[in-house]
Amino acid sequence: MPAQPPENESPLAETEIVPLLDPQQDLVLPEVEVVGRLDSFPANPLPDTAAITPTGTTVAVGKTGSSVTVITGEEIQRTQQTTVAEVLRQVEGVDVVRTGGPGGITSVFIRGANSQHTKVILDGIPINDPSNAGRSFDFSTLSTQNIERIEVLRGPQSMLYGSDAIGGVINIITKRGEGPLTATALVEGGSFNSSNTSLTMSGGNDLFYHSTSLGYQGTDGVSSAQFANGNPERDGYYNGTISGRYGWTPSELLNVDYVFRYADVHAAVDDQPFGSLPVDNLIRSNLSDVFYEKIQLQSFQFDGLVEHRVALDHTNYERVDTDPGFLDPQYNGSTKQFEYQLNLMLLEDNIFTVGTNHLNEEASNTSTPAVSQYLSGVFLQDQYQLGDRFYGTAGVRWDDHSVAGTAQTYRFTFLIDAWEIGSEFHGSIGTGFRAPSLAENLFPFGNPNLRPERSKGWDVGVTKYIFDRQGSIDVTYFRNDFQDLIAFDFNTFLLENIGTARSTGVEVVGVWGWDERTDIRSTYTFTSPRDLDNDRPLQRRPRNKATLGVERQVASDATVNLYMLYVDNRFDLSGPLDSYITVNVAGTYELAQGMTLVGRIDNLFDEDYEEVPGFGTLGIGAYSGLRFVW
Repeated sequence: MPAQPPENESPLAETEIVPLLDPQQDLVLPEVEVVGRLDSFPANPLPDTAAITPTGTTVAVGKTGSSVTVITGEEIQRTQQTTVAEVLRQVEGVDVVRTGGPGGITSVFIRGANSQHTKVILDGIPINDPSNAGRSFDFSTLSTQNIERIEVLRGPQSMLYGSDAIGGVINIITKRGEGPLTATALVEGGSFNSSNTSLTMSGGNDLFYHSTSLGYQGTDGVSSAQFANGNPERDGYYNGTISGRYGWTPSELLNVDYVFRYADVHAAVDDQPFGSLPVDNLIRSNLSDVFYEKIQLQSFQFDGLVEHRVALDHTNYERVDTDPGFLDPQYNGSTKQFEYQLNLMLLEDNIFTVGTNHLNEEASNTSTPAVSQYLSGVFLQDQYQLGDRFYGTAGVRWDDHSVAGTAQTYRFTFLIDAWEIGSEFHGSIGTGFRAPSLAENLFPFGNPNLRPERSKGWDVGVTKYIFDRQGSIDVTYFRNDFQDLIAFDFNTFLLENIGTARSTGVEVVGVWGWDERTDIRSTYTFTSPRDLDNDRPLQRRPRNKATLGVERQVASDATVNLYMLYVDNRFDLSGPLDSYITVNVAGTYELAQGMTLVGRIDNLFDEDYEEVPGFGTLGIGAYSGLRFVW
């Protein structure tokens, strides 16, 4: 099993996330037909100003009280980053922690919850790894290749998404092809002997749509164990990914959708002896084969007023550590899930949803035969609108876990449009749970008597439009309380439900369309995450964090984008982590029709910083290449 920082020594970890949206799109929302009409995704494209993660149906971002962030494919492309984790670094409120350079274990935290409390889904497929210690998701394997958008929900979301959604949900959505057949190729290289190549072909009409992408990323990287501590060996990272989405719509009342993603990843890593800083290991690597797939049938009745969705999901993980020492060298895990969702348009401004799922997860390692457990759940949700100014949702859920027992969760949201004063008031309250992982309850040294971890969270905020609605400022206060957290009990020498924690904070987001060519976005987050059992901050979360993004079209054929990230001092059991500032710059220049020069500089001022004590980070790096579209 890969060497990991002692993240779980504190029962929690914290974070949260916000937009990379174009201000004009964010502030002026066109009408979006609700689910039950024949524009329902994926049978038809999803508008930039809509989201599907807050309710499981198509909803306008400006008509939901949920704290949701939508990052479009165009915004991902403008950053020119090659991994989802790097894109999330640019987003307000997100804490990304990586152990070393590219390929190091990468965790993303949302609003005070640990990385294993962030539910990650790909086109609705739950992709948290059932074979690792806490069922968390390692973002180091996930490239931006063939991704149409990323949607992030903050706060407990178990009412809709079940286990693991204590802190929030990150939904990665694969490209849906449309229009004439288009091919896009990218070839680039740069610092650290890095290369990035990809080829994507997509298209679609009223009957079929398709998108297929192949890509390869490679870099010599830096030493996972810090160079300054006498570790000169570079640890390389190589990622080959193939993904696709294919759909068939034989009539206006039927859609069949299939998505898949496969990644073959090789990441060189170093050793971290217990209680000491990491050191070079010249022969150790983590080898990962990751596969996700989903097939969904979507049908409509009564002129589109009733929608049925039936889906089967499958994930498979195979991980090998080439030099694990006394640990097991191989870990395997898989999940299989059945889903059904019924959406009823009771009135033009009311949608009632009934959903159920059954998920089975299995895991094994070299010394432990395969063990499995299952989770079944059912939920009810009502989306309603009162007049032209109040939008709300209410929902409840019941889950039954084969080992940990039952869990009940709820969620309520509201949004009030006070258009007379150019403001919107929004808020939500909900609960979440995380069932124990297979390693925690059924592997050797596990405890089969563990209960689910639980959380209760709420937020309330106001959005004020300024500069004749060319800009806005949003201020949101949030609080999340965690109970029954699983931690090691030195009295019983077992894992027990003994941890409690709390996270409170304020998020401020400002966007401004300076002129037709310039968009400015700035964010600030104050967070106070506490381990209540030990009366200390939770590890590796900054009390203050700020971002600034400036996107400028300098000419009809050239753009320049600048992103700045400030991360405050952080607490760590191995010692304090100093604050740091990084600046990234990206740009494009159209050389000819269908051929664009792309380039970026990461860590422009060569900031020396740490995310995890003793692990290396990348210094300044320059990358350039060509993008072809035909």
